Amino acid sequence: MRSSLRSLTALVLLFVAVHSFSIGQPYLSRATDLSLSSSNVQSSTTTSGSSAVRSFRPSTPTESELQLQLLSFYRFVPIFNPASIRDALFDQLLLIPEVRGTVYVASEGINAQFAVPVGDQLRSLLQTFGKEGCLPFDAFEQNPPNMGDVVDSNVSTFDRLIVRTRDFILRDGIPLQDGDAPLDWSDAGTELDAEDWHEQLQKSNVQLFDCRNDYESDQGTFQSAQPLNTKTFSETWSVLDDQVKSDAINPDEPVYIFCTGGIRCVKVGSYLKNKLGCKDVRSLRHGIIGYERWASDADQSLWDGENFLFDKRRFSKEDEES
Repeated sequence: MRSSLRSLTALVLLFVAVHSFSIGQPYLSRATDLSLSSSNVQSSTTTSGSSAVRSFRPSTPTESELQLQLLSFYRFVPIFNPASIRDALFDQLLLIPEVRGTVYVASEGINAQFAVPVGDQLRSLLQTFGKEGCLPFDAFEQNPPNMGDVVDSNVSTFDRLIVRTRDFILRDGIPLQDGDAPLDWSDAGTELDAEDWHEQLQKSNVQLFDCRNDYESDQGTFQSAQPLNTKTFSETWSVLDDQVKSDAINPDEPVYIFCTGGIRCVKVGSYLKNKLGCKDVRSLRHGIIGYERWASDADQSLWDGENFLFDKRRFSKEDEES
């Protein structure tokens, strides 16, 4: 039985080496680097349905000092066959050794978070999602990836690679009446780079709203920011409705919004503009993660506290500091 499994694994490696199509990635034609041991082959799983999952648990890194780059990115773009995109991505990502993370694919776009070894593996990952990759669009056409911390491989991040289809890349719960057109995610206001954001927040009477949930805002937020105090993202819309009705938000003045990485602000910004009539909505490009990266280099910050993250490290600082 073991001999048969080893033979099957060898055939898989030979097939990949011969049939992988090249998109300029260092690992696509290097079958010896796939590290598909018999235990790894057995760890690959697939489910079916509208939320079908392709997953793979890589082996434990053999290099004790391996450095992992944390990164995230998203793009709202029409995808007409999410299942085929899911499968193509999963097959390509399997060719990058020791990549871990989660990718959501939906008809409204793509949303991804990764922990990937720096060097060739990182370059391969970026090429996979770029203009020469396996997608029918460039995931980075509007925004480059949001590069987070670089951590040691023994820091707990993601334990496997997951690529799955979903109804939405970000579930929103926006109430739509019969006949209502979906909101236009491309009309979500203006994104400000961290430096411009920092400068503009120092003006007086800025309308600044924290679009995250209460357990995130409790850990840290921008000075003078008003939290929405939601438990879930789907509560955001009724809170915003009430804020406008009570004049807590003046739709005729600039409204500043922020979240962890920027994706929630796309939907919040579109809602503020297209449903509540806010004329000037400004969000923070790459969210708090991007701002902290800029603030570290600039040696100045308007942020107080920690940045809550949704990977296993919980906060953006390393475990021993959080």
